[in-house]
Amino acid sequence: MNMLRVFRPTLSLLILVAVMILLDHLVEAHNYSVFNFFCFFTNQSNLLVALFFLVDGFLRWRGRPLTRSVYDRTRGALILYMSMTTSIYWLFLHHLIQFTSPVAALANSFLHSGALAFLLIDWFWDRPQTRLNKRFFLVWLIYPVLYGVMIMALGTARSWYPYPFLNIVKLGAGKWAMWNGIMAVGIGCWAVFIILLNNKLQRDELRTR
Repeated sequence: MNMLRVFRPTLSLLILVAVMILLDHLVEAHNYSVFNFFCFFTNQSNLLVALFFLVDGFLRWRGRPLTRSVYDRTRGALILYMSMTTSIYWLFLHHLIQFTSPVAALANSFLHSGALAFLLIDWFWDRPQTRLNKRFFLVWLIYPVLYGVMIMALGTARSWYPYPFLNIVKLGAGKWAMWNGIMAVGIGCWAVFIILLNNKLQRDELRTR
């Protein structure tokens, strides 16, 4: 567990550095606004991971750590969000931006893959101790649903969407509903799988005690 005290804040620091590098590059080279940059689910989900481990580390340092149930449920949600970030990017979006800076390209790859890898290492290393109900995935989906609603409202007001599959103007209502419906079902099924695996890891951990 001593290694985890170094591992987790290191992940947070790497995420923050990668976000700053990517922000600087996209604002300078691609004329992104800072507001638009932080509208991307990738950046939001990575910052949530960094914030979670920083808060957890601070509370542990104060001698008042998060309860194990809160820790396990939150970590499971973050694994879902980072899984969404990684899979959607590499399946549909990785070809849309070409980076002229190798450092920015590395930061982008880390935010879309490295952070999830770190989370999974942490998950298998410090196995969950909380059994989750399969319907708990509905709680995890609150943030993605609110994100989608927010982006659609902003897109309607500003005629800008961070992702092509959210651009209802270009896709049309039919294609928009089809693509987002397929993704919603996939994300929901993946969330249930994460819960089932969480419970399997939790049972294995209890057997070894």
